[in-house]
Amino acid sequence: MGMKKRYPIFFTVLLVVGLCVTPFTYAAGDGEINWVDGYVSATGNGAAAARGNMAQLRPLARRAAVADAYRNLLETIKGVKVDSSTTVENFMVSQDIIKTQVEGVVKNTKLFKETFEPQPDGSLLATVEVRLCMTACSGQRSLVEALNIDQRKEPPSVPQKQLQEVPVGEVPKPPKEYKIVYDSSQPVTGIVFSLEGRIFDRVLLPVIVAEELGDSLVTVYSAKRVSPSVIRTYGTVRYADNIEQARSNQRLGNNAMIVPASGITKENMIVVKGEAARLIKETTSHNNDYLSEAKVVISAQ
Repeated sequence: MGMKKRYPIFFTVLLVVGLCVTPFTYAAGDGEINWVDGYVSATGNGAAAARGNMAQLRPLARRAAVADAYRNLLETIKGVKVDSSTTVENFMVSQDIIKTQVEGVVKNTKLFKETFEPQPDGSLLATVEVRLCMTACSGQRSLVEALNIDQRKEPPSVPQKQLQEVPVGEVPKPPKEYKIVYDSSQPVTGIVFSLEGRIFDRVLLPVIVAEELGDSLVTVYSAKRVSPSVIRTYGTVRYADNIEQARSNQRLGNNAMIVPASGITKENMIVVKGEAARLIKETTSHNNDYLSEAKVVISAQ
């Protein structure tokens, strides 16, 4: 029998803390996917050999750094998840037009930051950062636009039954700890789904389902619920690290409903209780469908 490994106490503590905190930022190599601020970024480096003065070396180093940053940005973007089973890379491999469009938005990305450092050997090192918005951008196309995801069919795992089609008059009373917070005297202006520390894989097209509404799950929210024009310009969701940060999103308005998740399915769908579904259906009626406008934030805590 092999010897059992013993781990120091401090390592165990760090591991537990790491599992409880799920910030919506993913870094890989020279790139980063920032789900909270809604962009993908990458850095690039380029050096110009020691010939000529700094004024001559600067554009040479910058050109090399920009090319490196664009390569890194494209590689990072490929790792963005569209849904639970599809990445941007899958899109690019399966559809030439998507590949062309994604490469196009990368090449047209504006520089976010650049620095130049003279080296001891007389050469010049340039470092640049480029950022591409995943959804709404000012003055440039976004990743969502390039992917044409407003035309995408939903995966087979998404329940066919929609909340709008299901009667929700009688639902089980939720436990005391399951608290849905909002001002019932005013129209709801948006919604925050709180994961409360649960592990969830961030995606461009999240799916929210409800339990306790019959013998199977019911779809409460997915891309199918959002107007195509909204998807193209805004996407379907924003992410936040905590409730306070979520509430600061101006798109949600001043009376966002805070709904705790009750679980995450193996297909990476967020589950809410039947009572939450009842209130969502009630508050989205009478020409107040905040879901179709994608006034939705998913909070890690």
